[in-house]
Amino acid sequence: MKSNIFVPLAVCMSALFSVSCGDKAKISGRLAGSDTCTVILEETTANGPIDIDTVQTDRKGNFKFSVNLPATGTTFYKIKVNGSTGIPLFISPGEKIRIETAYGNPSKYSIEGSRESALVKELNDIMNDGAMRLDSLSRLISTADREEAHKTYIREYAMEYSHLKREQIKFIIRNSGTLAALYGLQQRLPNDKTLFNGASDIVYYRLVADSVSKYYPGSPYLASLKSYVDMSDANEELTSMLRESLCNPAPFPDIALPDMYGHTCKLSSLNGKVILLVFWHASDPASAIYNAELKELYEQFAPEGFEIYQVGLDISEPTWVNAVQTQKLPWISVCDFQGTAGIAPRVYNISQAPANYLINGEGEIVARNVPVEKLHKEIKRLVAELK
Repeated sequence: MKSNIFVPLAVCMSALFSVSCGDKAKISGRLAGSDTCTVILEETTANGPIDIDTVQTDRKGNFKFSVNLPATGTTFYKIKVNGSTGIPLFISPGEKIRIETAYGNPSKYSIEGSRESALVKELNDIMNDGAMRLDSLSRLISTADREEAHKTYIREYAMEYSHLKREQIKFIIRNSGTLAALYGLQQRLPNDKTLFNGASDIVYYRLVADSVSKYYPGSPYLASLKSYVDMSDANEELTSMLRESLCNPAPFPDIALPDMYGHTCKLSSLNGKVILLVFWHASDPASAIYNAELKELYEQFAPEGFEIYQVGLDISEPTWVNAVQTQKLPWISVCDFQGTAGIAPRVYNISQAPANYLINGEGEIVARNVPVEKLHKEIKRLVAELK
């Protein structure tokens, strides 16, 4: 079983390994059947795993760690012996964890004193046992000397595989409010790139993100999970927008975003007009001057078939709404409050603002980033072509 914990979610917060003001936890354990050996406590960080502490077992295989947890609280660690993949632990402040395992077989262990870590063990037992059954069936498939037996083993493999994945989903749903569920999202069998059904897997990520936020609102793992979900949602919305644009009679990519009243306004609703598509920051002090110049153009050419569709690149809704109202902008103003990470700026390759696209009556983009002083001439020419 592969364990890609947090790598796809890009766990990345420097606070993750800042231990100046965190709380302590204690770990004790025993490696049965071992002489003196080295035990390593490893933490998963933004920059990969790092060794937090190293101790030697006594002659009976006993070891102890005292952990200074990051200020962010519950943190993911591994106990490693002699290059093993490690025993995974979610350690919370104040916990006193006891681990019992056999030297040379760390996947078989018992754990007390940590609910999250016990849940991780529960899932690992399910996945490891299932992986062993799949491995046995795989060997039977490769050595079967009769076609009927070969087909039988293939059917059994498919049934076992499906059963195992459903058990993984059950675990995630049953424990959705725990960090162990987040860990469960990332467990993969060999050659298994998705959780269960590919693109539809995002529903489980959303479920865990919503549930975990109730119990671990400040966790960097939650922040990374939400970032992953938001990115997936944005990609899904982007795909939908591009799909709609293929059916759009106009050749420009369509945009459908809400105005300040929550009404969705489509760029394609302006087909047949000369359109100035504008991207701006309401928080930019210079925006008021820029919009004042656009107002003069709008007042002159709007009666002749000219329209402005202005996309805010702001993250703060109050800032954007206040600017639109204060400046009394007469055109279509929309914003999704995702900044330059929003769908529209990604489609139109916007990295800074103000920026604009000029679209003629045929729906063709005829110019980009036209300076305000040159817009008068260009718009006058294009509206004349509408007559």
